[in-house]
Amino acid sequence: MRGRFRKGLMGLAAIAAFALGGSAVANAVSNSNGNDATRSSGFGQRTDETALTGDTAAKVKEAALAKTGGGTVEAVETDGDGNAAYEAHIVKSDGTRVTVYVDENFDVVGTEEGRGPGGPGHARGAEKALTGDTAEKVKQAALAEVDGATVERVETDAEGNAAYEAHVTKADGSRATVYVDKSFNVVDVETGR
Repeated sequence: MRGRFRKGLMGLAAIAAFALGGSAVANAVSNSNGNDATRSSGFGQRTDETALTGDTAAKVKEAALAKTGGGTVEAVETDGDGNAAYEAHIVKSDGTRVTVYVDENFDVVGTEEGRGPGGPGHARGAEKALTGDTAEKVKQAALAEVDGATVERVETDAEGNAAYEAHVTKADGSRATVYVDKSFNVVDVETGR
């Protein structure tokens, strides 16, 4: 009798786990338009940002889409850069990428064009993500300067410190920005960015 009861409980647990798993997958790939994901498969999750789920994700999406006038939500997550509590990565109908910053009250507190979740597209609005040979040379210069670092993104430098900048995470987990000139020489390193 005890064995049958135990098997029954295990069966119920398996069914519940299956149902919850399916529900989580369905929730992760649905949104207000029914066609975008909380996290695009083309981008990796930054280690200092966490994907949003449930009611919080829905409210951040709603605020962001209202601000951009629609679009496709690629990701909603906590904001690791400290601009706000949350951020939503949107691709507008014209293909423009926008990051919408949302505070704890789900009010939009800022936007940046030209920025995508994680990776090379995570550039500030006035800065352009680098690609190809230029991106590779900037990465190499940054890695030669900061031993054991991981390059998070490379982009043009809008602040005028150099031609390019590489955002890196050092081996100890701290962040740095490596500034590189047009000849791919490191001209400065700023920590804590």
